[in-house]
Amino acid sequence: MHIQIFSELEQEILRIIARSPIPEDYPHAKNVKEWVLRLKPDADLALQIAALAHDIERADPQRKIKRSEYKDYHAFKKAHAINSGRLISEILNKYPLSENAKKKITHLVEQHELGADNDKDLSVLKDADSISFFEVNLPFYFERNSEEDTIFRIRWGYKRLSEPAKNIVKKFKYQDEKLNQLLEKCIY
Repeated sequence: MHIQIFSELEQEILRIIARSPIPEDYPHAKNVKEWVLRLKPDADLALQIAALAHDIERADPQRKIKRSEYKDYHAFKKAHAINSGRLISEILNKYPLSENAKKKITHLVEQHELGADNDKDLSVLKDADSISFFEVNLPFYFERNSEEDTIFRIRWGYKRLSEPAKNIVKKFKYQDEKLNQLLEKCIY
């Protein structure tokens, strides 16, 4: 992937995400990319683009998957990832990228909630997304949701982390002491 094309694509993705009605989406996207590079310093440009774009569907309220339409949280997250993959695929088609690069980015975005033991890039993306949820999103989530919902989301997110990623999250501290207590209650 040519550096100039990567830069233009990255800027378009960030412009789209900046319009999200969810205030933490923009810092989360940038933070996931940062975590990808911390976890895998030699991450290729396709993985970096997937890191930025993994939640892109949330920036489009008309096309966003709604949690209320799913009884099962796992099914909701899977549908969210597939929808984000669909949207990034549309964006990628505007750029002169190889079919392999487009397929890899789309695949990573479509599968980012699941990860895969046999796919290092996918596992890195899942961990980076999950770590960033705890670092960036969780305080916002706690402000908008009940304690019960927050406990569920902490447990769901923590369970999907690799052991090294769990050790990273265990070190996080929040300004809200109640949130620190909830995290401790859920992960210890």
